[in-house]
Amino acid sequence: MKELFVTNVGSHMWQMNHPGSDVDQSQVEYSGPLDRQYHELGRIVEQLLRNNWNYLSGVMSPIVVKDWSRLAELRHLAELNYSKRAYHSIKGLAVHNYEKYIVSERDDSVKRCNTIARTIVMGARLLREGVIEYKPISGASPKDIPKFIDELDMALKESRLPENPEHENELREFLYDVRVSELEANRDR
Repeated sequence: MKELFVTNVGSHMWQMNHPGSDVDQSQVEYSGPLDRQYHELGRIVEQLLRNNWNYLSGVMSPIVVKDWSRLAELRHLAELNYSKRAYHSIKGLAVHNYEKYIVSERDDSVKRCNTIARTIVMGARLLREGVIEYKPISGASPKDIPKFIDELDMALKESRLPENPEHENELREFLYDVRVSELEANRDR
């Protein structure tokens, strides 16, 4: 396997870390044509086309721990493929965490509410403006989360993003080119 790039995600990406925060990293590897379950480049491309928030955040994180000569190209292609599909991933994550932590009263702390709210607010901006921005959130409460979710629903209705990615072929060609380049580099060794 060959490690391509590493980014920090989680509280550091959102500028909401504190001295006790752990460091969450997204590591992307190339392992040939076999797609690994979580961070193999082929899987990343498939999930970017689905606008899966977990994968978008790993690719688009502003904190690059280990850069890759083609990361900027991958990010550009990810941006070209933003679509309304992002809504399902973001809302699913928000509702799941809201029910798991807030409704169940397992953890309805301000920190947990801020964590849920930041992704919803980012999602609303993505749907409305086609931009991912990692802005910290503070002071969110359990009663705020349904309002944020309603705002996300409204953003979907107002969104000018396409229903589905419009540059899928370019992203798949990128993946193909990376795979062929790696095969050629390994052949020459």
